[in-house]
Amino acid sequence: MPPQRQGQGNQCPFCQLIANPSQLKVVGETENFYAWLDINPRAKGYTMVVPKEHKDSIEEFSASEYQEAMTLTRKVVEKAKKGLGADGVSVTMNIDESAGQMVPHAYIQVFPRFEDEETAGTPTGAVFQPHEEAKKNLDSIKEKMAAVDSSFGETSKEPHPDSQNFKDDSPSRDRESSKTDNSEESSETEVKNRKSGSQGEAIDQLAGQLDGSGGSPLSLGGGSSSGSQQTENSGEESAEESEKKGEEDKDEVRLDEDFEAKSFDWH
Repeated sequence: MPPQRQGQGNQCPFCQLIANPSQLKVVGETENFYAWLDINPRAKGYTMVVPKEHKDSIEEFSASEYQEAMTLTRKVVEKAKKGLGADGVSVTMNIDESAGQMVPHAYIQVFPRFEDEETAGTPTGAVFQPHEEAKKNLDSIKEKMAAVDSSFGETSKEPHPDSQNFKDDSPSRDRESSKTDNSEESSETEVKNRKSGSQGEAIDQLAGQLDGSGGSPLSLGGGSSSGSQQTENSGEESAEESEKKGEEDKDEVRLDEDFEAKSFDWH
């Protein structure tokens, strides 16, 4: 059957089948591809992996479509071996009419192979006979093919700046990073200094209250602290009596044995 071109649209036999999926003997499916059994099988389990959208040939596949098609093909291989007991599988891709593409719609063929069949062990490439002329010109052929630069499947897109693969060696980025680090260090130092200062003030205040040199009186465990309070007697008490009274007041300060479980009571 001569290939029909894309311009003939609805006449593509695969497109007609895809438009009526109930006719298909589907054994596998992805978002963009079907894997169905051919109605005229050339082997037990002979399967076609076909794009749902019309593509003239496999060359029109994007890199992601090619990966999707090959993943589905790999699954079909497993289905043939485990589901049908196939001893091997041949996978072929014919591109263009001269290569044997019989339908103007891209497809990949999966041929399950069995040891008890006459063709067992015969590779799909057996149709090709040794090519003496090609053998004599291997170097020339290699140079011509190697000279073609194919970018299929490659991307030049730069990684996102937040990606671990992104590298920015610019001086401005280094300065910004250094500035941020210094700012964080300064903040940490300031916090430590504030904490240290607050602790020092608290200790000084506590010491002053204990020796009666200033600040508010400190009450420990509910005890009475009057060492820093002296009753004025309108000048009637002598210095000696005041000192004696001060000693007595100090004796009144007692530490509760259960003081560990109590907190300071500030007045």
